[in-house]
Amino acid sequence: MKAIYHLLTTALTLTSAASFAQTTITIEKDSATHTVRSYSTKRAERIASDFSIYIGLNNFSGTLPRGYEFRPIGSRFVALGWQKRIPLIAKGPTKLRLVTGPEIAWNNFMFEGNNTLVEQNNQLIVESANVDLRRSKLVTTQLNLPVILNLSFRSGLTLGLGAYAGLRVDSYTKVKAEGARAVRTHGSYNLNQVRWGLTTELGFRHEAKLFFRYEPKSPFEPGLGPDASVWAVGFKL
Repeated sequence: MKAIYHLLTTALTLTSAASFAQTTITIEKDSATHTVRSYSTKRAERIASDFSIYIGLNNFSGTLPRGYEFRPIGSRFVALGWQKRIPLIAKGPTKLRLVTGPEIAWNNFMFEGNNTLVEQNNQLIVESANVDLRRSKLVTTQLNLPVILNLSFRSGLTLGLGAYAGLRVDSYTKVKAEGARAVRTHGSYNLNQVRWGLTTELGFRHEAKLFFRYEPKSPFEPGLGPDASVWAVGFKL
């Protein structure tokens, strides 16, 4: 697990640096200055940069213990991505690109009713508050590195298939009672430090895309939380 953690950290750092990298070579000869672009810069000229926003809904799936009921609309997924579109096949009616770059993502799981999540003695407990709650949720923040193969067809249809892996950088519960301030409680909540999943994106030309993500493994450590997968669906802007 530590090896995977360090590998992901290195990959995210290198990808972030590459997003801003540019190489030029300046040659001075006979009082004339010539700027020659290196091979890597010539490739970079064909690489497009994108800032993407993912907005959608997320939830757990599988057999969940009692109390893990979530509001379908209140449980939201948000991600901000800095992506590079690298052409692999640029000629012909069908084009293939590699899309990758760092992103930061938030999973918000909004509990139904007055349920709250508490971590006690390394165990997760769902409790019912003795006051009316306006909001009670578990939030995870993750730094991801997606790698997606994107096909663009002559019709304008685009299809992306890929996967992502990421590191948990924060997690907390947020509870807000009626007429009171919201209270955040940060903790690990027995969540895995490393998460991974599969993703697909479907769109038309430069319009908003539909996306779907699925994490087959539980975000919780084995035996220390619900054995449930995670899904997210929504729009990529």
